[in-house]
Amino acid sequence: MRARYGADVASARTTSSRSNLVVLGYILVFTSAALAAFNVVFARLIIDTGVEPLQLSATRIYGGGLILLVFLIPVLRRIRRSHLLPIAAFAVIGLVLGQGTAFIAFQDSDVAIVLVIIFTAPIFVTLYERVYLGATLPVYAYAAIVVAIGGVALAVAGGGIGGITMRGLIFATISMIAYGVSVILAARLPTELPPLARTAASMVAAAVAFCVIVPPWTLPFDLLGATASFTGGLGFSMPLWVAIAFAILIGSVGVFVAWVAGTSLVGAGASSVVGMSEPVLAAAVAWALLGQYLAGLQMVGIGLTVTAILVVEAARIRTRRIDAPDAPVEL
Repeated sequence: MRARYGADVASARTTSSRSNLVVLGYILVFTSAALAAFNVVFARLIIDTGVEPLQLSATRIYGGGLILLVFLIPVLRRIRRSHLLPIAAFAVIGLVLGQGTAFIAFQDSDVAIVLVIIFTAPIFVTLYERVYLGATLPVYAYAAIVVAIGGVALAVAGGGIGGITMRGLIFATISMIAYGVSVILAARLPTELPPLARTAASMVAAAVAFCVIVPPWTLPFDLLGATASFTGGLGFSMPLWVAIAFAILIGSVGVFVAWVAGTSLVGAGASSVVGMSEPVLAAAVAWALLGQYLAGLQMVGIGLTVTAILVVEAARIRTRRIDAPDAPVEL
């Protein structure tokens, strides 16, 4: 009896410990989404202060890649020639094209509207899986896709098309496609490497690509001492170098580390669903710090889109034919 009682107690403790780890995982993934939301708002602030979108994107990749090298160096000998193409493809499409075009879209459009367009990428992935992999989803998931598209239309036009320019719409759409392709490519990154090592390798590859597009010596170092000011209701000012440091340390490295750590505890599917909170969080932060106000119909559109994409993503994960990624396609 005592032995059985002891076993029951040990089992209960193990179950409780696992439950606590799952809760911690969700907290970490949500933290990653929240940091990413702040990051895009800081990105808009930095761009408004005079840094070009591609210069900012390159700066974040250079800085993040250098910091994440600590995870890559110990496993360099495990990288094979066959790993290079998947890493390079993910880096160029997800981190160079996806992030660069998103920042261009942020330059003259509301952050929340751009993000809600980009975060319709699961529709792209779903269509890919349907056409090329023969995957099928429940009827309600396809209905949710229609709702999501309608929600985007409301988000874009609900304020009289004042929140996004045609240029912003085009680049947001390109970023969305790049994001969707990157979700597919992320499943092909070498699993022989730990998640953060794969992320670091991709960042380094993206940095190499940016050396051609925006060489380090062309970055606007002369602007580092400028003052960057948030103009929203909770607005404040800071030196530009502080905002850039936030974008690199918190908005890039912090997002990745929190995402990977949380995903290891709750799984890639759950983390991708929780990550859908980013557009909503970004809308709130942009309102508070940038003064980007959305009309009522736009807020309804964002809510509809995020909810519908959550439905599509949950259904896709349950029936997926390709693995969901364990590395975020960070914006």
